[in-house]
Amino acid sequence: MTEDLEEILRKFALTEDETGGVELDSTDLAQGVVECQLSIIGRVVGEKTANIAGIKSFASNMWPFARNLRVVEIGVNMFQFSFSNKQDMDRVLRGRPWVYDNLPWVVLPWEEGIELNLEAFNRTWIWVQLWNLPIHWITKDIGRKIGGVFSSVREVIAPNGGGKKGKLLKILVEMDLTKPMLRGTTVKLRGSSRWIDFKYEKCPDFCYCCGVMGHNERSCRERGGNMDKENQYGAWLRASNARSHIRKQNSSCREKGKVGEGPHLAKEWGTGGKNNSACPGS
Repeated sequence: MTEDLEEILRKFALTEDETGGVELDSTDLAQGVVECQLSIIGRVVGEKTANIAGIKSFASNMWPFARNLRVVEIGVNMFQFSFSNKQDMDRVLRGRPWVYDNLPWVVLPWEEGIELNLEAFNRTWIWVQLWNLPIHWITKDIGRKIGGVFSSVREVIAPNGGGKKGKLLKILVEMDLTKPMLRGTTVKLRGSSRWIDFKYEKCPDFCYCCGVMGHNERSCRERGGNMDKENQYGAWLRASNARSHIRKQNSSCREKGKVGEGPHLAKEWGTGGKNNSACPGS
């Protein structure tokens, strides 16, 4: 806000009435604060531009429990969702991560000035599978420690079962969307090292060249138009069972016209005879 005023002062010679202005106090802000306290701010992170119609369709299909939900566009890829009660708002926040049109969609509870703080939307929650673990490493404590390579760890799940590829751990982590996805990490124990593979569930689109979510190789600045450059990332970073789960959700959504609680994917379909709903899947 101070920077905006300084810019105005540099550009214009203000009149006395313009510089005099008005002064607000906390009582003037009270009503607006109360209204915003039951709202979340969502930002679609990526090179595509979301439209209000698609976002409203998403909210209607993915959050059918939220009655009288009001959606307002407040900037490019930025939307405010106002709820009639705290229970519905908290349910949406608990359902994170959310993905819209295969892009990360970061939703945060409103606080004063958050819509101007774009850096606040540079982090998202995502489920990561940890593979290539010895079976005696399948514990929540180890999952939380390995998850320390991310910004933070919210939850760890040690599934009871396994498969032909072995057993895994699942961690819900907060990751920085401005940085490349982690393909794995090295774990050291008693002088030896072991590589742990990461696979991402319900993964948004990401660049196979630089590993950053929200754009593809053709628009990647790191590639610089050199399409012959060997990719360092690929579809193998996606958890295969998550794709299967998405297809089941999509089928169920088409049949029943409704979905359950997140985390979910939503796809905005174009016009011209195609489905314009925001059912999960792509």
